[in-house]
Amino acid sequence: MEHCGSSVRRRSINSEFLTKCWISGQGKAIDNLALTCSQIIRKSIPRVCLPIPSLNGPVHFDESSVDDIVIIQEMREDSNGEEDEEPEVVSVPLPLSNIEDFLKFFPEITQYQDTTDVLHTLQEYRKEYLAQVPQTPTNSQNEMSDEQRSDPGPISVTVTPVHENGGVRGQGPCSPATPALGVTDRRRSRNGGAPSAAYSISRSAGKGVVTSPVLSSAFTPIPAISVKKFVKVAAPDIYGHRPPVVSEPLHEAIPSVQRTLLLLDIARTVHPDTLMNRIAYDMDELMKSEGEREHARSIVKWDMGLQRCKILPSLPQAALGSTGDPTLEEVERQLGGPVRGSSTVNIPTLGFESRFECGNLRKAIQVRIFEYDLVLNSDIGSSRHHQWFYFEVKNMVADFPYRFNIINCEKGCSSFTQGMQPLLYSTNNALTTGAGWVRTGKRICYYRNNFIRRPNDINDKVYATVNSKNTCPTMYTLTFTICFPHSHDTCYIAYHYPYSYTSLQAHLLELQHITGINKILRRQQLCTSVGGNAVDLLTITQFPISTSYPTATPIGERSYVVLTARIHPGECNSSWVMKGVIEFLLSDNEKAIQLRNAFIFKIIPMLNIDGVVNGSHRCSLLGVDMNRQWINPLPHLFPSLYHTKGLMQLLVGLGRRPVLYCDFHGHSRKKNVFMYGNITNPTDNATVKLLPTILDIHAPVFSFNNCCFTVEKSRESTARVALWRQYEITRSYTLESTYCGADQGPYKGCQVGTQHLEEMGAKFCEAILIMASADQPCCVAEPTDDDNDSLYSSETEGSDSDDDSSA
Repeated sequence: MEHCGSSVRRRSINSEFLTKCWISGQGKAIDNLALTCSQIIRKSIPRVCLPIPSLNGPVHFDESSVDDIVIIQEMREDSNGEEDEEPEVVSVPLPLSNIEDFLKFFPEITQYQDTTDVLHTLQEYRKEYLAQVPQTPTNSQNEMSDEQRSDPGPISVTVTPVHENGGVRGQGPCSPATPALGVTDRRRSRNGGAPSAAYSISRSAGKGVVTSPVLSSAFTPIPAISVKKFVKVAAPDIYGHRPPVVSEPLHEAIPSVQRTLLLLDIARTVHPDTLMNRIAYDMDELMKSEGEREHARSIVKWDMGLQRCKILPSLPQAALGSTGDPTLEEVERQLGGPVRGSSTVNIPTLGFESRFECGNLRKAIQVRIFEYDLVLNSDIGSSRHHQWFYFEVKNMVADFPYRFNIINCEKGCSSFTQGMQPLLYSTNNALTTGAGWVRTGKRICYYRNNFIRRPNDINDKVYATVNSKNTCPTMYTLTFTICFPHSHDTCYIAYHYPYSYTSLQAHLLELQHITGINKILRRQQLCTSVGGNAVDLLTITQFPISTSYPTATPIGERSYVVLTARIHPGECNSSWVMKGVIEFLLSDNEKAIQLRNAFIFKIIPMLNIDGVVNGSHRCSLLGVDMNRQWINPLPHLFPSLYHTKGLMQLLVGLGRRPVLYCDFHGHSRKKNVFMYGNITNPTDNATVKLLPTILDIHAPVFSFNNCCFTVEKSRESTARVALWRQYEITRSYTLESTYCGADQGPYKGCQVGTQHLEEMGAKFCEAILIMASADQPCCVAEPTDDDNDSLYSSETEGSDSDDDSSA
């Protein structure tokens, strides 16, 4: 073997001899040999297709409601393919004829400043900008008529109060407004570019009326709108999550487990007749037979008696202990004996379900009594991105080891090989002890298997872009064993701590009921997603100038900080970090008070809501990676990106460019929390690296050594780089949070939990305050010529082909 330096050819290897060495050997060297041997042995084993009709999942988005299908298909190919050539970066401005419409998202301006001067400044900015930008076919200004491009004349903004039902005083409920930034109806979907239904601008004879974004205690969030039909609300959404008291250590792999599991996998491929192959769950068939079933939606309500937010299902569903779940006696009767201490009982087939918010499981096949093969759904509109999983399990027997094999993983490496464990949620424990998600699973292994795409998947355009040789792509198996704590239980298994759109709505509704919250928080609907879900915008600052804080900066002079998260649906760790940011900024902490009196925070906590709701990992409903569309986001395809850039452009036009922009993400391969920044000029070194340096000192889970500050050509269309280039925001970052754990600092050797991620959010806010005080002249030394060779990177940034990081 080449691996061992032997001249023995691969085709002449004796498989029986390798098997004996494989089983009898010990140590890591033998494990590495086992990996090599398994690849050699698989050369002689026939490949088999995945047990599904096609890698494209059974859930499809009706694209007939969206224009420019050809453009969408091109975006999909660009998102899935490797970028060999540097993309042409064209600074595409947003249409500026109606830039004043974005003033409704700035209550700190419309309510506390003279809007006459503001509107005059915006008009001068528009004239100057349009004079500098040439009109080209790629410029979205050409979508406007000459009349739209011309000066619309004097525009005044009148602020009027709002009734709790969302209507203007003296009028009925607000109706949809003029398309933001003058986008014509031809370029909009039925929902994509629509501005907020609760806050509107009505234009009449050059005069605008902006409704006041007042938080109403009677406000009830609209349930999430999904493409697939949900049949229930998951218990973690209903009962919530409480993190464990102590940190959970990284899982230590047992020696020889990997080679044993590899041998068993090869054995089942050689002898398929030994498998049961009983279908336990098939989403394809279930969706064919569901007919006109009504959706089960999550209703978010405020309980006046309990003084807390509750998430309830819109349809009746079986509760624990009801007739929908068997009692312990019924389970034992079905098994034919006690659930413990007997080896002769008949073990029932597990029940699976994933048709709920954020759920992802396509098929479950029972291959042995305690072993199940699982197939994940691809992202909607795509045939790739099989990584995020979240499903329900029933009919289990306690203390028996159930083995789960997820057989259609795509990545060549995984954090599960570095000590990461999947998550388990027990409904029984949640009701009796209040416990939430816990790390679980033993005998965890990640390896290449013998499954391939089906022929109809191999010939598609996306595949041809990814694999120019048109050979069968490699699939991988993630296998783990779980012993369930109770026989009479409904459990959930997930890739990482789920954070649903409904959870976000419940969190914001609870914040809305804090006494005096209107003095520091404004909640608005930025736009509506392609799927019809509301995209929230939060403005956090001290609105009435605080008399108890004499050093407060006047609201018209405060600096802006813009934060976004969850553009990739599977990166739910970013939502937990954002939750920590929001709760800290709204707290009574002295540092939070200082931040509110010095900054205005614009926060968009969830950019890709449709992907989150439907259980995708990386893409939007259109099958496109939204974090590759920031250069020129089309309003009818990517409304949340378009409106976010509209906020930025208005601030730039007012001469109040954000001092900081950060996009929160998750990283599937690296440990710790770290940042990506942009340094192409040595003079920016101290400025850009200041915030990561502060975080490295103050945030326990943050690692500066993992940070990277290079600007790669494949990242030009990401938020970090595109906003940095187009709006000259020097401190434009991506904050990457690990799924796994830490290998440095006080949390070294521990898996990351929600408490660590929320703490990271709080430390991020504290670092902004320290950064602001350190920004005084002479506080940071400029780099010398000797330092220029190591200015830009602490660690090499991964490529798109092997990493789901957005950078």
